[in-house]
Amino acid sequence: MKKIIFVIFLVFTFTATSFAGVQWRTRTVTEAEAKGQSNTIIMQVYASGGNVKQVFESVDKENDMFRKGSYWLYQAKDNILYMVNPEEKTYSRLPMNALIQMTGAVGKLVKIKISNPVVKNEKLGSAPVLGYPCRHSRQLVEYDMEVKIAIIKNRSHEKIEKEVWSTPSFKGMAEMGEAFRFRDFKTGIEDLDNLIEKQMKADAELGFPLKMITVNTSVNKKGKSKVTQRQTMEVLSLGSKSLHASFFAVPSGYEEKQMGFGGEEE
Repeated sequence: MKKIIFVIFLVFTFTATSFAGVQWRTRTVTEAEAKGQSNTIIMQVYASGGNVKQVFESVDKENDMFRKGSYWLYQAKDNILYMVNPEEKTYSRLPMNALIQMTGAVGKLVKIKISNPVVKNEKLGSAPVLGYPCRHSRQLVEYDMEVKIAIIKNRSHEKIEKEVWSTPSFKGMAEMGEAFRFRDFKTGIEDLDNLIEKQMKADAELGFPLKMITVNTSVNKKGKSKVTQRQTMEVLSLGSKSLHASFFAVPSGYEEKQMGFGGEEE
């Protein structure tokens, strides 16, 4: 269940920082407590008319989702994310609606309760990044979470702190947002849906991030605190680019490969 929720937030983050007619290159360094989640990824991203292509140039620790030379392809009209592997000439289809529905179905077995959610944005001034004027801000997301499987309960307090340098200079965020404005991102888990909605609204206020440092902290029921993940994302270069619609199509002749989420990792 944690892995499915992680994928949902990952895809929301992926799509929320994309806009039309542009390309940019980023480096993302993730240090995580959970096994297999630490990584360093360099990627080239292209976006036009709500379609997004994210090419993984370098992956420190490869897995099914992140592999050097492979790419993610999002087609807005179908609301589908494709994971394409040119080396194998295969692709996996990840319909967002199906992912959302699966989360709701699993949520009936694994009871999740999220309470006391807090989402705050704090302005810290301005600073240039890559020659662009940026808003420097801090975002805080906090909530209490209870996960119940049969008679086993686990309670914790979760905190997500983001320090963001974002620029309003790029136009097109509103156009990219149109692809999602009328989507129904509802899992059926009311607490989770409310939290996602609040975080998406808060993220939209930040603008396009050129640098972002995210720290996830978990506090258990005994009050013991630990940093579960620290991630630093930096845009290395960016610019405008005219892209044909065929650039965002899955190549003909590629074979579809079923995707599974595998076992859960705590």
